[in-house]
Amino acid sequence: MRSAPHHRRRTHLAFLLLLVFASAWAQARFEWRDVVQEVTIAADGSVVVRDERTLWTPDEDFGEALICVGHPSSVTLTLLDGSGAVSPGPPATAFQQPCSAGTEVVVRNQTRVRERRVAFIYRLDGTVEPYTDVVQWYWNLIQLDHPPIVGYRLTVAAPGPMAEPYDAYVMRYGNPEEPRVALSGDRRVLTVAFDRIPSGDGVEIRYLMDPATFTVRGTRPGLEESLRDQARISGVQERGRLYRAFRGSLLWGLLPLAWLLWLGSGIYGAWQRVGREPRTDGMRYPFEPPRDLPPAAVTAMLSQHFNAGSMGPAWFATIMDLARRGMVRFDGEGRKFRILLQPGADTSGLETFERQVLDYLSAAAKARRRDGAPDEITLAQLESYGKSNAQPFLARWAPLVRKWVEGFMGGPLTTPESGAATKRWTIRSFLALAAGVGLAFVFVDAARVAMIVAAVIALVLLIVASAALPAWRPEVAHEVAGWLGFKRTLSDYSRMKDAPPDFFMLWDRYYVYAAALGVAERFLKTLQRVAPARGLDQTQMARQGAWLGASNMSNLAGISKAARGLSSALSKAGASASSGGSSSGGGGGGGGGGSSGGR
Repeated sequence: MRSAPHHRRRTHLAFLLLLVFASAWAQARFEWRDVVQEVTIAADGSVVVRDERTLWTPDEDFGEALICVGHPSSVTLTLLDGSGAVSPGPPATAFQQPCSAGTEVVVRNQTRVRERRVAFIYRLDGTVEPYTDVVQWYWNLIQLDHPPIVGYRLTVAAPGPMAEPYDAYVMRYGNPEEPRVALSGDRRVLTVAFDRIPSGDGVEIRYLMDPATFTVRGTRPGLEESLRDQARISGVQERGRLYRAFRGSLLWGLLPLAWLLWLGSGIYGAWQRVGREPRTDGMRYPFEPPRDLPPAAVTAMLSQHFNAGSMGPAWFATIMDLARRGMVRFDGEGRKFRILLQPGADTSGLETFERQVLDYLSAAAKARRRDGAPDEITLAQLESYGKSNAQPFLARWAPLVRKWVEGFMGGPLTTPESGAATKRWTIRSFLALAAGVGLAFVFVDAARVAMIVAAVIALVLLIVASAALPAWRPEVAHEVAGWLGFKRTLSDYSRMKDAPPDFFMLWDRYYVYAAALGVAERFLKTLQRVAPARGLDQTQMARQGAWLGASNMSNLAGISKAARGLSSALSKAGASASSGGSSSGGGGGGGGGGSSGGR
């Protein structure tokens, strides 16, 4: 009696993989529990299998429990009386029908259930191979395509007692659990038990029996060939065990440990040399921006790793600025909101990327032109146009803004040395990540865990290198620090209440910058709190914000309401993603296989 993982044939492996992937989703919903199989091999070569098991599902239900028994056309399966439901429940019927691999045995419930114990009793004819000196039964009792099995017991009874060299062998495919196997003293009864059988693994029995206990006879000898084949399988098994131990050794973990130490120390050293940000001297809460820049340029400047997807606030702020400068006009609220183009406005002071936004609005008006209103865009029209045009436009437009900023600042915003170090160490970290993932498929057990952990750490190091190594050029660092300080002022009540009068006289200009910096809504709320404390003329301030488009604005509350409505309207129209502030083996030659589960 032997227990051995069995080497798979390549074609068999491909077939099994196909089955496993095809049913992975379905099998995840079910579980077989307490599978008990009793196999009786008769002297005439017929085999009767009594298979009793419980089908269980955690959050679904099923109407049928089934097993598709895989077998060649030379084998016949016959479902016997006694098959059906074993546990209490709705009435059930048992029947058989063809399936893709052979014959399907089914227990169908009258109503769907979440758990049911069933019994499949069937006879197999044509599975026993008689020779003059041995009778072989080589069969897989568990279908390879099956839900996980929790608790398994098998008993196989031969027709009569026998002695050496007749023996039984148990193959378990890739199941790492060693089976509990026992063979009776007269070698007539084999018992096998597992605690679990994962999906994709089976239980294959090769029983070499004494032909004297059978009435069927073979015409040629087969014992020596069978023993030689089993010896080959045993050799494959032993080599497989040694190879698995080699592939699973924790010593392989020293390899990723070494490269992770090298990566970590290299990234830290590069940060020490070129990744430190230059020191900047300046006010933490300045009351005016560092310089007069287009609002979109401010958004594009603040990121070392430029991402076009982060330029939604820049797009929103540019439209605001066009309205503030009189090149477009907003009118109405809610669904009545519309943008009115101003053809006679002076656009000579616009940067190229600002003109492109105005051209986009003009294109939207032309595409949705209605009778007598060639320069008007309603919310519905802008929304419809933006569905197919806004995102492609932003993808083209955003890099142009960044390029303008780099030209304005005299080149790339980060130092060449830090850029080169970032590229070098992120590539090395990515290669380490790829190596860890690839080797996780090569190694097993503890070594595989080590490779997965190494891959995760390499991913972290890649992120760290990408974020920590780029460093601003000194003049850019000073500019960025000034804008970040101004952003703090725009959203901090305790600082804004001490601002000089000129700050409040330019509030509408600063609102556009607040939109570009992502604090537009917070700026208006803070301004609304500061105004009464400073005794500001809210009527005059409201007149400055008339370009926001709402009527009857007499104070900052009305301005804030208009700004929120405008933000919502443009967001719905696809003009902005955000307002900027609301944001072993087995199966060498045995039959069987197939699939099982519920439906």
